[in-house]
Order: sequence, then structure tokens, then C-alpha cells
Amino acid sequence: MKRWSWAAALLPVVGVAVWLVPDSVDVVVITAIHPDGTVEWVDTEIRPAEENSSSVHELSQDRHVSKLAEDVVIRTALGCGTPSGLQLPWNGLGAVECSRADFLAMQSPPYAPRLTFNGDGEITEVAGRYHP
Repeated sequence: MKRWSWAAALLPVVGVAVWLVPDSVDVVVITAIHPDGTVEWVDTEIRPAEENSSSVHELSQDRHVSKLAEDVVIRTALGCGTPSGLQLPWNGLGAVECSRADFLAMQSPPYAPRLTFNGDGEITEVAGRYHP
């Protein structure tokens, strides 16, 4: 009976731990990209705007930090280095793949990217959006 009560006591803790690591965050503003692959961001949303048709607004002041996974996939609308031509699928997220090194060297982060995470909380995908 004691073994069962320990298992039952652990279930809520495991459930909370899984809940704290999201599968993805739809719209963020990357505030810093560090050479070691650490990325800092805030949660945001896209709102209609008269100029450029949309703008990004912070939802809170909470800063989040995560590392890029070794196998991270990075896509932007124009590429991470010299623009290589606009590529957009139907969802408005960029389709030009970037290398990890090019991403880490970017002067300004991609516009309002979606971040996807693995179970360890590492970023497995950065998908930037096109913004005129």
C-alpha cells in the first residue's frame, strides 16, 4: 500500500512538470541570442495595425530562456544571412532554412517567430514570420 501512495503522490508532480514545458509558443519576441545557443524571449501576440498591417505586442514582462537543441531547425522568410529570396508557405511562417551558426550571428532576430520545444525544454524549431 505504501508503494501505491508514493506513486499516487508523484502523479500530480509529473503532470505539472509536463505542463510547464510547452510543445510550442506561437508568437514571441526574441530579446537576446547568445553565442552558446541560449535564446531569451517574451510572449507576444500579433495585432492589426495601420502601418505594415500588423504589429507585435508583449503579453507580459516575463522573460523566458531556453537553449537551442543540437538538431534545431531554423526557418525565416528571407534567410538568416544575405536575403536569398522570399519563401512563405500558406501559414505566413518563413520557409528559408538557416544554419545554427547563421542564426547565432544574426544582427536582429526573426520577426514574431513560433518556437517549438522538445521534452527537455530545448528549442527544436524557430519559425520566423514575414513582415514588410
